[in-house]
Amino acid sequence: MAGGEGADNPNLKGLSRIFNSETNYGRANVAKATYALMGLAILYFTFKPKKK
Repeated sequence: MAGGEGADNPNLKGLSRIFNSETNYGRANVAKATYALMGLAILYFTFKPKKK
């Protein structure tokens, strides 16, 4: 959207470099992480032992 800086911004460190909201790459990573967490939650609740 705004700014011409890509994921190479030297001011960003750690997770903010991977999950930034200013680049399509960072937004895609946020979406992938969200889908992964939702999938893990579904798997957990599907396979956890039932109470008897």
